[in-house]
Amino acid sequence: MLKLEELRSVIKGEIFVQEDMAKHDIKKITGVADILIKPSGKKDLTKTLHVLKKSRFPYVVINRKGRVIFPDDRYHGVVVVTD
Repeated sequence: MLKLEELRSVIKGEIFVQEDMAKHDIKKITGVADILIKPSGKKDLTKTLHVLKKSRFPYVVINRKGRVIFPDDRYHGVVVVTD
């Protein structure tokens, strides 16, 4: 099970809950993510992925230029956005 407190204690980057992905300059992606994470760097990304894998919570990693197909209204899982 994913615990926000654990994420916040490990990750230096930004964590958003129930976040509209259009607010984050992610091209061609609309909808709301249950959790959106913006790691502060490669080490932070590694820590983020470790916590997510351990929790078995669904997630996807995208960059701001990548093409990813999302459901139109909501993605039930974590979205990790890298630069």
